[in-house]
Amino acid sequence: MPARTLTVTPASKNGTAARAIQVVLYARVSSKDQEKEGFSIPAQLRLLRDYATSNGFVIAQEFTDVETAKASGRTNFGEMLAYLKKYQGRCRTILVEKTDRLYRNLKDWVTLDEIDLEIHLVKENVVISPDSRSSEKFMHGIKVLMARNYSQNLGEETVKGMTEKACAGIYPSCAPVGYRNADGPNGKRVIVTDPDAAPMITELFGRFATGRYSLKVLVKEVNSEGLKLRGRKLYSSVVHQILRKRLYTGDFDWDGSTYTGSHEPLVTRECWQRVQELLDARAENKTRRVKHDFAYTGLVHCGHCGCLFVGELKKRKYVYYHCTGNRGKCEEPYTRQEILVREFAEVLQELVIPQAVLEWLGSDVLTTDQTEQAARAQAIKRLQARHEQIQARIETMYLDKLDGRITQEFFDKQSATMRSEQDGLQRKIQETLKATPAPIDQALDMLRLTSRASELFLQQTAAEQRRLLQVVVEKAAWQDGALRTTLFEPFEILRHSNQESYRKEKENGGSGRDMEIWLPDEDSNLDSRLQRPLSYR
Repeated sequence: MPARTLTVTPASKNGTAARAIQVVLYARVSSKDQEKEGFSIPAQLRLLRDYATSNGFVIAQEFTDVETAKASGRTNFGEMLAYLKKYQGRCRTILVEKTDRLYRNLKDWVTLDEIDLEIHLVKENVVISPDSRSSEKFMHGIKVLMARNYSQNLGEETVKGMTEKACAGIYPSCAPVGYRNADGPNGKRVIVTDPDAAPMITELFGRFATGRYSLKVLVKEVNSEGLKLRGRKLYSSVVHQILRKRLYTGDFDWDGSTYTGSHEPLVTRECWQRVQELLDARAENKTRRVKHDFAYTGLVHCGHCGCLFVGELKKRKYVYYHCTGNRGKCEEPYTRQEILVREFAEVLQELVIPQAVLEWLGSDVLTTDQTEQAARAQAIKRLQARHEQIQARIETMYLDKLDGRITQEFFDKQSATMRSEQDGLQRKIQETLKATPAPIDQALDMLRLTSRASELFLQQTAAEQRRLLQVVVEKAAWQDGALRTTLFEPFEILRHSNQESYRKEKENGGSGRDMEIWLPDEDSNLDSRLQRPLSYR
């Protein structure tokens, strides 16, 4: 939907036009199905317009998106950002229904956070601005994390559908070389044999299964014969991937399990198994036996040239890491393992949440979440009760028809109308269930464990430290004695929230790590804060 301009000019108390704050409205639905329902976008805009009017705001622009937004790049979301940057001097306020309508990933959050904005989350009765308390910013970060969890739930539903397809014997992804995708029975996409490439796949398996070829020799031979796949010559890496793929036997691997496929096999299972044994034997002969398994080898990149760091034992007891130098001589000096351990422990320390904050989250916030869950459960209960009421009426009408009190024509017409309403109710129930995020107590458990990550890290063996870092750290680079890291999204959200809170408190003269700064005022609780009317800050 295009952006829409709408101006609401408030009047001052003395009846003259007052200089009002300009705002933009943002509304979003996450699927085309919700748009067809015809209520979500209009309901959001109606709520936001009423809120703007009651607070004396001038609506400069309205932006709406109707699309799935697991990844950033929503059309009108991007236009809204461009508008706010262009007119930042006179418009720096966003009105949105709630957190998960605005953010769908970490990039959206960071992008908005870098702009000096004030965000009104109308249904949540919260205003987030650069002047907000640390506790408010922290809670906002938690809600962004929960919105991200909802997006991941949608992904899980997609994976579930693909798994069901695999159970039915249909390969649930793009066809590999040798096959092509086509429309199958019941409108489902299946894979069928590619008459141009399939014979070549069979030939590759047949030749390698004789045991007379290495990969390089096989590739050299077929290229010399002018054989190609999809118009391209072959490379050893491509042929290796082909020879490892079980799909060509008629079976296929998907999400850690093996399924019996309904597609036509290109090689026998016996031939494929023979090829695997030959590949495994050659790989075992080429494997170099390493005396020491260095914990951080392959985890850290060199900040100068981008090569990986590898471990090396000195004097039989000291472990040093250095750049592989695969791209030429590198200026980065050797680094002791103890230094890397200390640096990674400090990174994990940035995820620590004060105990007092965890206790607060476990009481007030958990209670609020339980209230929201109860409200959703009550809404589902009402929809189900209406569904059952309609079903009872249909059954009563059916008895009346049997007794001759109503005609068949009347029964068919009325029952069709009622069943249509039942279908609508059932859709709303399913949408409510799908939109329900994971209970916040699960997030709290994760936060409690994350807060102990640094402590546990220092107590673990090198191998266990490596496994922990693989879960938390997405990228790590070492340059000039300093470690730079990017964490996987949930942990990066938490670190960003912590850093912002510490920075804000330091600017105000605090220590930046005083536990009390995270907590609400002593004379207030979460419920009362949520009930207070919003005011412009």
